[in-house]
Amino acid sequence: MSFEERLAKVDDIVKKLSSGETSLEEALELYKEGTEKLTECSRELESAREKTLKITKGEVL
Repeated sequence: MSFEERLAKVDDIVKKLSSGETSLEEALELYKEGTEKLTECSRELESAREKTLKITKGEVL
């Protein structure tokens, strides 16, 4: 799953949770999935940041 797909999934999860139409059990599962996707996105962003710093410093990737 790409970064953009994960981010879109998080957006869908937020919309579902905000609707107030989910059961507590479903809300907890959605919350768990959302936090996992956000963690994956954060890792990917950090990796991209490190790569751009290396490129800026003239390091070979």
